[in-house]
Amino acid sequence: MTQAGVRPYRVTVLISGSGSNLQALLDATSAADRLLADCKVTAVISSRSDAYGLTRARSTKPTPTPAEAFPLLRWKKLPGNEQKSRQDWEHQLAQKIVDTRPDVVVLAGWMLILGPDFLRQLVRNWDERDEATTTTTTDDNETPCVDPTGERVGAGLATPGHSPYTTTAESLLRGSPIPIINLHPALPGQFPGAHAIKDAYESYLAGKITSTGLMIHRVIPELDAGEPVIVREVPIREGDSLEQLEQRIHEVEHEAIVHAVRKVVDLCRTGEWWRATKTTTTTAGKEEELTGQERRTL
Repeated sequence: MTQAGVRPYRVTVLISGSGSNLQALLDATSAADRLLADCKVTAVISSRSDAYGLTRARSTKPTPTPAEAFPLLRWKKLPGNEQKSRQDWEHQLAQKIVDTRPDVVVLAGWMLILGPDFLRQLVRNWDERDEATTTTTTDDNETPCVDPTGERVGAGLATPGHSPYTTTAESLLRGSPIPIINLHPALPGQFPGAHAIKDAYESYLAGKITSTGLMIHRVIPELDAGEPVIVREVPIREGDSLEQLEQRIHEVEHEAIVHAVRKVVDLCRTGEWWRATKTTTTTAGKEEELTGQERRTL
């Protein structure tokens, strides 16, 4: 529960689809007895204009969560953008995110690969004490709007209040990378990319594995290879169809993503997130070190 006068941790969520994991985060931040009661989803950005997650965000009660579609192809069609690169689009996407002043960014079903220049731009360029005077959102945004509704996330929901960070952590914040995590439906070192569940299922049918799982990990330039924050193993049952396995994994995702955000903000509060040792992996893809990671078999 947020202490009186202390602002909640600000969470910006990136989506590409239905937003069921976004909904899990919205639910977990919605009441004082929830696991993320001291957090608030303050902005949602989608890579698709038709993503139902946008509707979920804009339907949040009592206050709608600012949500904006920023699809690459629509952006490319803007006058003057025809010759611009995907890197240019990523630069503007990163600026939109930074403008929301997030304490953590969550890729919750975001289906596009983001490059190293994008990650380098995600830096806290504001003073934490400024948050105490931030009471309104802003529409003064130099990045273009390609959302068919014309809506922008701007600065996101207002979260006035004092810093939730310790004094030690506050000294680390300005100029530090904004924490960014990604949900990937495979165990560490296994099945990177967009078809992880299908790849795991086919490996099961070939007799190579007996279980799969998911992880929420730090985002680094290498695809789905960052240090895990949360790992959940999910068994593959005899007779499972691909659809049944997908459903079971998605159900676990909703719990895991909430616990991952809880762990990240707890590490950030004291500054430990930025001091934590990063995981190295062997060529076989097994973790040699699991600093700050929680692993569970279901």
